[in-house]
Amino acid sequence: MRCNSLIYNRTNRKTGGMKNDFLKGKRILIAEDDFVNQKLIMHSMQATGAQFTIAGNGAEAIECLLENDFDLILMDINMPEMDGFEATEYIRKTLKNNIPIIAMTGWSSKEDTNKFERVGMNGALPKPFGLDALYKTLDDILIAQITVPVITPAEPEPTPAPVQSFVADDEDDMPLVDLTMLNELSESDNEYKKTIINMFLETMPETIQQIDREFANENWDAFSKAAHYAKSSLSVINVESLRLLVGKMEMYAKKLEHLDQLEGMVKQMKEQYAKVVTILEAEMNKY
Repeated sequence: MRCNSLIYNRTNRKTGGMKNDFLKGKRILIAEDDFVNQKLIMHSMQATGAQFTIAGNGAEAIECLLENDFDLILMDINMPEMDGFEATEYIRKTLKNNIPIIAMTGWSSKEDTNKFERVGMNGALPKPFGLDALYKTLDDILIAQITVPVITPAEPEPTPAPVQSFVADDEDDMPLVDLTMLNELSESDNEYKKTIINMFLETMPETIQQIDREFANENWDAFSKAAHYAKSSLSVINVESLRLLVGKMEMYAKKLEHLDQLEGMVKQMKEQYAKVVTILEAEMNKY
C-alpha cells in the first residue's frame, strides 16, 4: 500500500490545557478501517498542524511504520486482517518499537483497560473523540516530549450543557437519530455534517449487504466483523436502537449463541435502516 500523509496547518486555536501547536509538526499514524470515523478523525486533526497517515488495518499500519518515522499511533481495536491488539503486540515484540500507541475504541471496562496495557498500549480514547479528549490523553503520554511551554489555563467558566439534536421518528415520536455528537464535532459546519451523513448513507448499504451475505453463508466470524463495522459507523450517526441491535448481532455471532434469532434481527436491521435513510435525507434538506 502507499502511505499518503496529510498536513494541516491551522494553528490559532487553543484546546484543553495546551496550545494546539502541541502536535504541530508531529507525525501521526492513524489505523482505522471505518470511512466515517476516518473522516471524523481527519476533521478533528485539522487544527493541530500535524502530519498524519491513514492505514486501513493493523497490517497496513505496520507496513507504514516500516516505511516511515512517526511520533504517535492512534490504533483502532477491531479491524480486518490484523486488529489493533495484534498490531500493537507485533510493534512491541517484533519491531521492538516503543512509539506511543493510543487505542481508539468504544470499550471502557477495567478488563479492556488491562488488556490495552498488557499488549503495550499507552492509553485509550473512546470513539468518536474531539481534540479536548485527544490532548487530555496525550498530556500524560507525551508531556516529556513537549518542546513548547505548557500554558496553564485560567479557571474555566462552567460550560452549559450541550443542546441535544434529536431527529424524531414520526411514527412513535421517539428520538430515532441523535445528531448531538456529530453537531459537536462539526462545530456548526453544515457542509461537513452533510459530508459525514452522505458517507454514512453510501457505506451502510454495502455493510448491510455483507451482513446479509455472511448470514446466508453462515460465516459467523465474518458476520460478526461486519456487524461490528456497522456498529462503529452508528456511533457518530447515533441511532441507538439500531446500534444496540447490531451490537447484539455481533455478540451472538462471535459467541455462536442464539443463532436462530439472527434471521429476525437482520430483517429488523434492514427495516430500521430504511427509516433512518428517510430521516437523514430530510435532515440534509434543511442545510
